[in-house]
Amino acid sequence: MEDDVIDDNTFDALPPEEALERLGIMIDEAADTKDAALNHRALELCQRLHSRANLPGNIAALGHYFKANAFDNQLAFEGTRREWAWDVSHLENELFELRRAVKHRAFVDLDPVRRCQILTNLANKFHSVGRPVEAVAYWDRAVSIIPQFGMALGNRGHGLVHYSNALYDDGHAGVFLADAHESFSHAAADTAFFESDEGRGYQPRFLASSKWIEDRIDVAGSLEDLHRQFDLGSSSEERAYRSWCLSNRLFLNPLNDLGNHSIAANDVLHLPSVTTSVEYGPEPPALFGFYNQLKQEFVSARWLAYEGLTEEHGHFSDRDTHLYDTLGVPSYSLGTEKTKLAFRMAYSLFDKIAFFLNDYLAVGVEERNVSFRGIWFGGKRGSKILAPIFVDRENWALRGLYWLSKDLYEATFKEVAEPDAEGFSELRNHLEHKYCQVFQDVGLGYGRVATSLNGSILGFQIERQTLDARCLHILKLSRAALIYLSLSVHREEEVRRSERPKRLSMPMPLWIWKERGRL
Repeated sequence: MEDDVIDDNTFDALPPEEALERLGIMIDEAADTKDAALNHRALELCQRLHSRANLPGNIAALGHYFKANAFDNQLAFEGTRREWAWDVSHLENELFELRRAVKHRAFVDLDPVRRCQILTNLANKFHSVGRPVEAVAYWDRAVSIIPQFGMALGNRGHGLVHYSNALYDDGHAGVFLADAHESFSHAAADTAFFESDEGRGYQPRFLASSKWIEDRIDVAGSLEDLHRQFDLGSSSEERAYRSWCLSNRLFLNPLNDLGNHSIAANDVLHLPSVTTSVEYGPEPPALFGFYNQLKQEFVSARWLAYEGLTEEHGHFSDRDTHLYDTLGVPSYSLGTEKTKLAFRMAYSLFDKIAFFLNDYLAVGVEERNVSFRGIWFGGKRGSKILAPIFVDRENWALRGLYWLSKDLYEATFKEVAEPDAEGFSELRNHLEHKYCQVFQDVGLGYGRVATSLNGSILGFQIERQTLDARCLHILKLSRAALIYLSLSVHREEEVRRSERPKRLSMPMPLWIWKERGRL
């Protein structure tokens, strides 16, 4: 390309639209020619573009997308796109930029095709790090904008096939494959995409994938199962609750990731079969009791969130509480406290998952040092070096748990996650140990509260709408974490069976516990 290297002054003098166009050409050229120097220069100029004052929102959002593409070039240059390394710096940077693009307030004003491209790329990256729950949600978001967007549909199909391979339930796996078949079929119908430079050659792949699925399952029968209507409860209250859970994809059931299907209106997911030594005696492995408790705490938090988020009227327990008016419009109610409790309960599951992994994988971290933040680094406070047991471990869902932990604790990810995911750790700390005042005021957002005595930070103020959004988001993250935990155990058990010497083993069936007091 002409004038591959552009000096800073010349670039700064270009109008924003022209500067962005120049960046796109540079990044595409770098990818085609494998020119790392040109790509590095494009990254520098992306930074200069974002440092401009009064940069139009659409240019800023697209600039993050272009920067993400440049980081993807870096992955290709270094051959790390498909390796099993858990920590890949350019991949982290690419996710960072894609999420900033989606988060940007101007994202909704971008061209629909461009929005679908960004969402599809973000979904692909979530899938690559082992987070299929989030990946499917982003593919579906793209398809909701353009129902026939071929690249989103095709990648969704491949993602569902991979997700199905990670499941321990063959019946669920078959339904996933049937839904993947639908995605491939719809993707193959996007003729405009296949006529583009980006899509040329993909149609035969999608058709071949459809045929591969047809040779393995009864597609029509599985789709009939997926779309069959199941009873959602005996009362209007229960039906409303289960419908809310389905629409928010909050059932501990992978089928709920396929959409709002009543077949998924139950928390059927548990651990797969686990093999243990007879030295542990005739009792069931404690891990099943542990997972039972994780599930119960999650579903209880989910119900509290539902009651808090759908609160319409005050509760009699809030009468005559003798609270003072501290100005503003505070949100004092049982519903608000239920939302807080739901957030805290859901958040507490992450450290418990770390305890589970420490025992099951024999990580060796002392009990007092076990945390979801530190388990990956052997419990060493402040360390960024992965513990040897996790380095390049070929467990897709386990790696997903590691990358999910970044959303809660990593400073870089805290800035660029979805708007309702910012500051999870800080909010939880104030809810548990300090002062968090919830207000109804629109526009308050999330801010610090200083005391009138010495000016020190006493706590936080948060708008009720912001609290509600963060509560729902932490529920979705904890649900995803529990799914990844189950999938990671399934993978570990497969590996252990393949490596275990053949010898006599005896099955020990576990029966479904009958809920007491239920009609």
